[in-house]
Amino acid sequence: MENLELSLPSLGTISRHVDKSHNELSQYLSKQIWSQQDRQCILDCVSQLLLEKDYTLLIARHLRPLVLDLLERNAERVRAGGRISHDLHERLCVALSKLLGISPDAQA
Repeated sequence: MENLELSLPSLGTISRHVDKSHNELSQYLSKQIWSQQDRQCILDCVSQLLLEKDYTLLIARHLRPLVLDLLERNAERVRAGGRISHDLHERLCVALSKLLGISPDAQA
């Protein structure tokens, strides 16, 4: 998933709806060109927002082609360090339950 296209208008919409305490996206929106590292940071940030119950559907609607990648990133975070984070696991399950109705990728 290295060559995923990130849509600036979609990210701008998401950034406007996310409260400031969760909004790391805004620092990238002002850049003219994103490096590969910037893109990875944006994807990591958006994947974390996907687990926030207030933003799950917003992200899925605006970044539907990326949902599977974002879910996989979160699954890796749940298992990070050889231990399972029960908090992240629960949040991932809640996000999945919301996504089942709108994203076929969530059923995979």
